[in-house]
Amino acid sequence: MRSMSPLTGMSVRAKATSAAVGTVALAIALCMLALVLVVRQNLRDSAEADAKQAAVSVEYQLTKSRKLLPKALVVVPQPMTIKDATGRVISSERPVEAPLDSKVEVRAHAFPAAGAHTPYSVDVAPSTTAVDNATQLLLRQVAPAAAGLVLFVAALTWLLVGRALRPVAAIREEFTEITEHDLHRRVPVSKARDEISRLARTMNATLDRLHQAMTRQRQFVADASHELRSPIAAVRAQLELALARPSRTDWPTAVHKALQDTERLQAVASDLLLLARLDAQEAPLRAPVDLAALAAEEVRRHPGTVVDCADASDGDTGPATAAVVHGSRVQLSRLLTNLTDNARRHARTTVSVGVAVRDDMVELSVDDDGPGIPESDRERVFERFTRLDDARARQDGGTGLGLAIAKDIAHAHGGTLTLHTSPRGGAQVLLRLPCEKRL
Repeated sequence: MRSMSPLTGMSVRAKATSAAVGTVALAIALCMLALVLVVRQNLRDSAEADAKQAAVSVEYQLTKSRKLLPKALVVVPQPMTIKDATGRVISSERPVEAPLDSKVEVRAHAFPAAGAHTPYSVDVAPSTTAVDNATQLLLRQVAPAAAGLVLFVAALTWLLVGRALRPVAAIREEFTEITEHDLHRRVPVSKARDEISRLARTMNATLDRLHQAMTRQRQFVADASHELRSPIAAVRAQLELALARPSRTDWPTAVHKALQDTERLQAVASDLLLLARLDAQEAPLRAPVDLAALAAEEVRRHPGTVVDCADASDGDTGPATAAVVHGSRVQLSRLLTNLTDNARRHARTTVSVGVAVRDDMVELSVDDDGPGIPESDRERVFERFTRLDDARARQDGGTGLGLAIAKDIAHAHGGTLTLHTSPRGGAQVLLRLPCEKRL
């Protein structure tokens, strides 16, 4: 089991404060260490210089005394050690008498006199009192100030981070109150152009999309209920009328009409189930599919449809490229059937299907010679349960889901489905899908 970090349960405010305090404390500690080391080194250098100067002063006193007195009188400015020829230590705490005919070698902390080989030597030890006093003074004076600075940084960081995160608290409070029944509500956006305001705008954009999706879903449920209720009501009315007057009912005609409404009900239910699967983004079994072959099969099922397969790339001097895409054969067949059924519903005499390959894209077009679709309605016809004025009659207007299903299938296969004006004068539905890549 993985151990949890100590910061896991802390708030962002506490984490930011801890990081600031740790950083400042580390910086102050490093600065204090550097300051102590520099001061100690400077004081040591000064003490060594004083010791050397004291040794030189002793040498000068011995030289002057030897010229004036039979014995040398030495004034000791600080603790030192004087040794004679036998190595005997002469105390430095009192004046020292030395023979006038003797020569003195002065050494102060590894600074011996060059070329001096005399029976006497002087060693002066640098004083460490100033170094110790300065170190203790720094620790006593700087440590409380450093602790106060760390506490000040902690308090200031706590306040500033709390103020900066105040919009986050407002966003969280508002967001927790938003349910599926009030998706129109939005989180507050601060005037500052910082990360928090961008987060609020992103959340509001997400809420906009959710609101639109919920609105479409509610509209879809209402339309689906209406579409299902109509054939059910028709079948019930016909059956009730037939049962009310059984002797005067043309039973074959009544059964035939009820069967038609039942088929329509079955078609709506099938389309709704397919749309639900497409919305859930279920991944069907995919394989290479030849759209030209699908178009030929559609023509065989409906002999009145004309197929035109231009199975080559425009401007390509190489070999012809097959109109093969990678996808679900069942779904692509349903797409083509929906497009041709819609075209036959509005065509006067002719429906044609064309297949071509252009720029690594397979283009499948379905043209008719009907009245066409106004440019202002070319996006609306792909919405679910949409019927234009000329196709309002449910007997020949379809379920209103054919083009919506076709567009969803095209998008699921990474393609596009658009409406244009056909060279035949009617509408042209153009499907563009990426070609199957071959090794």
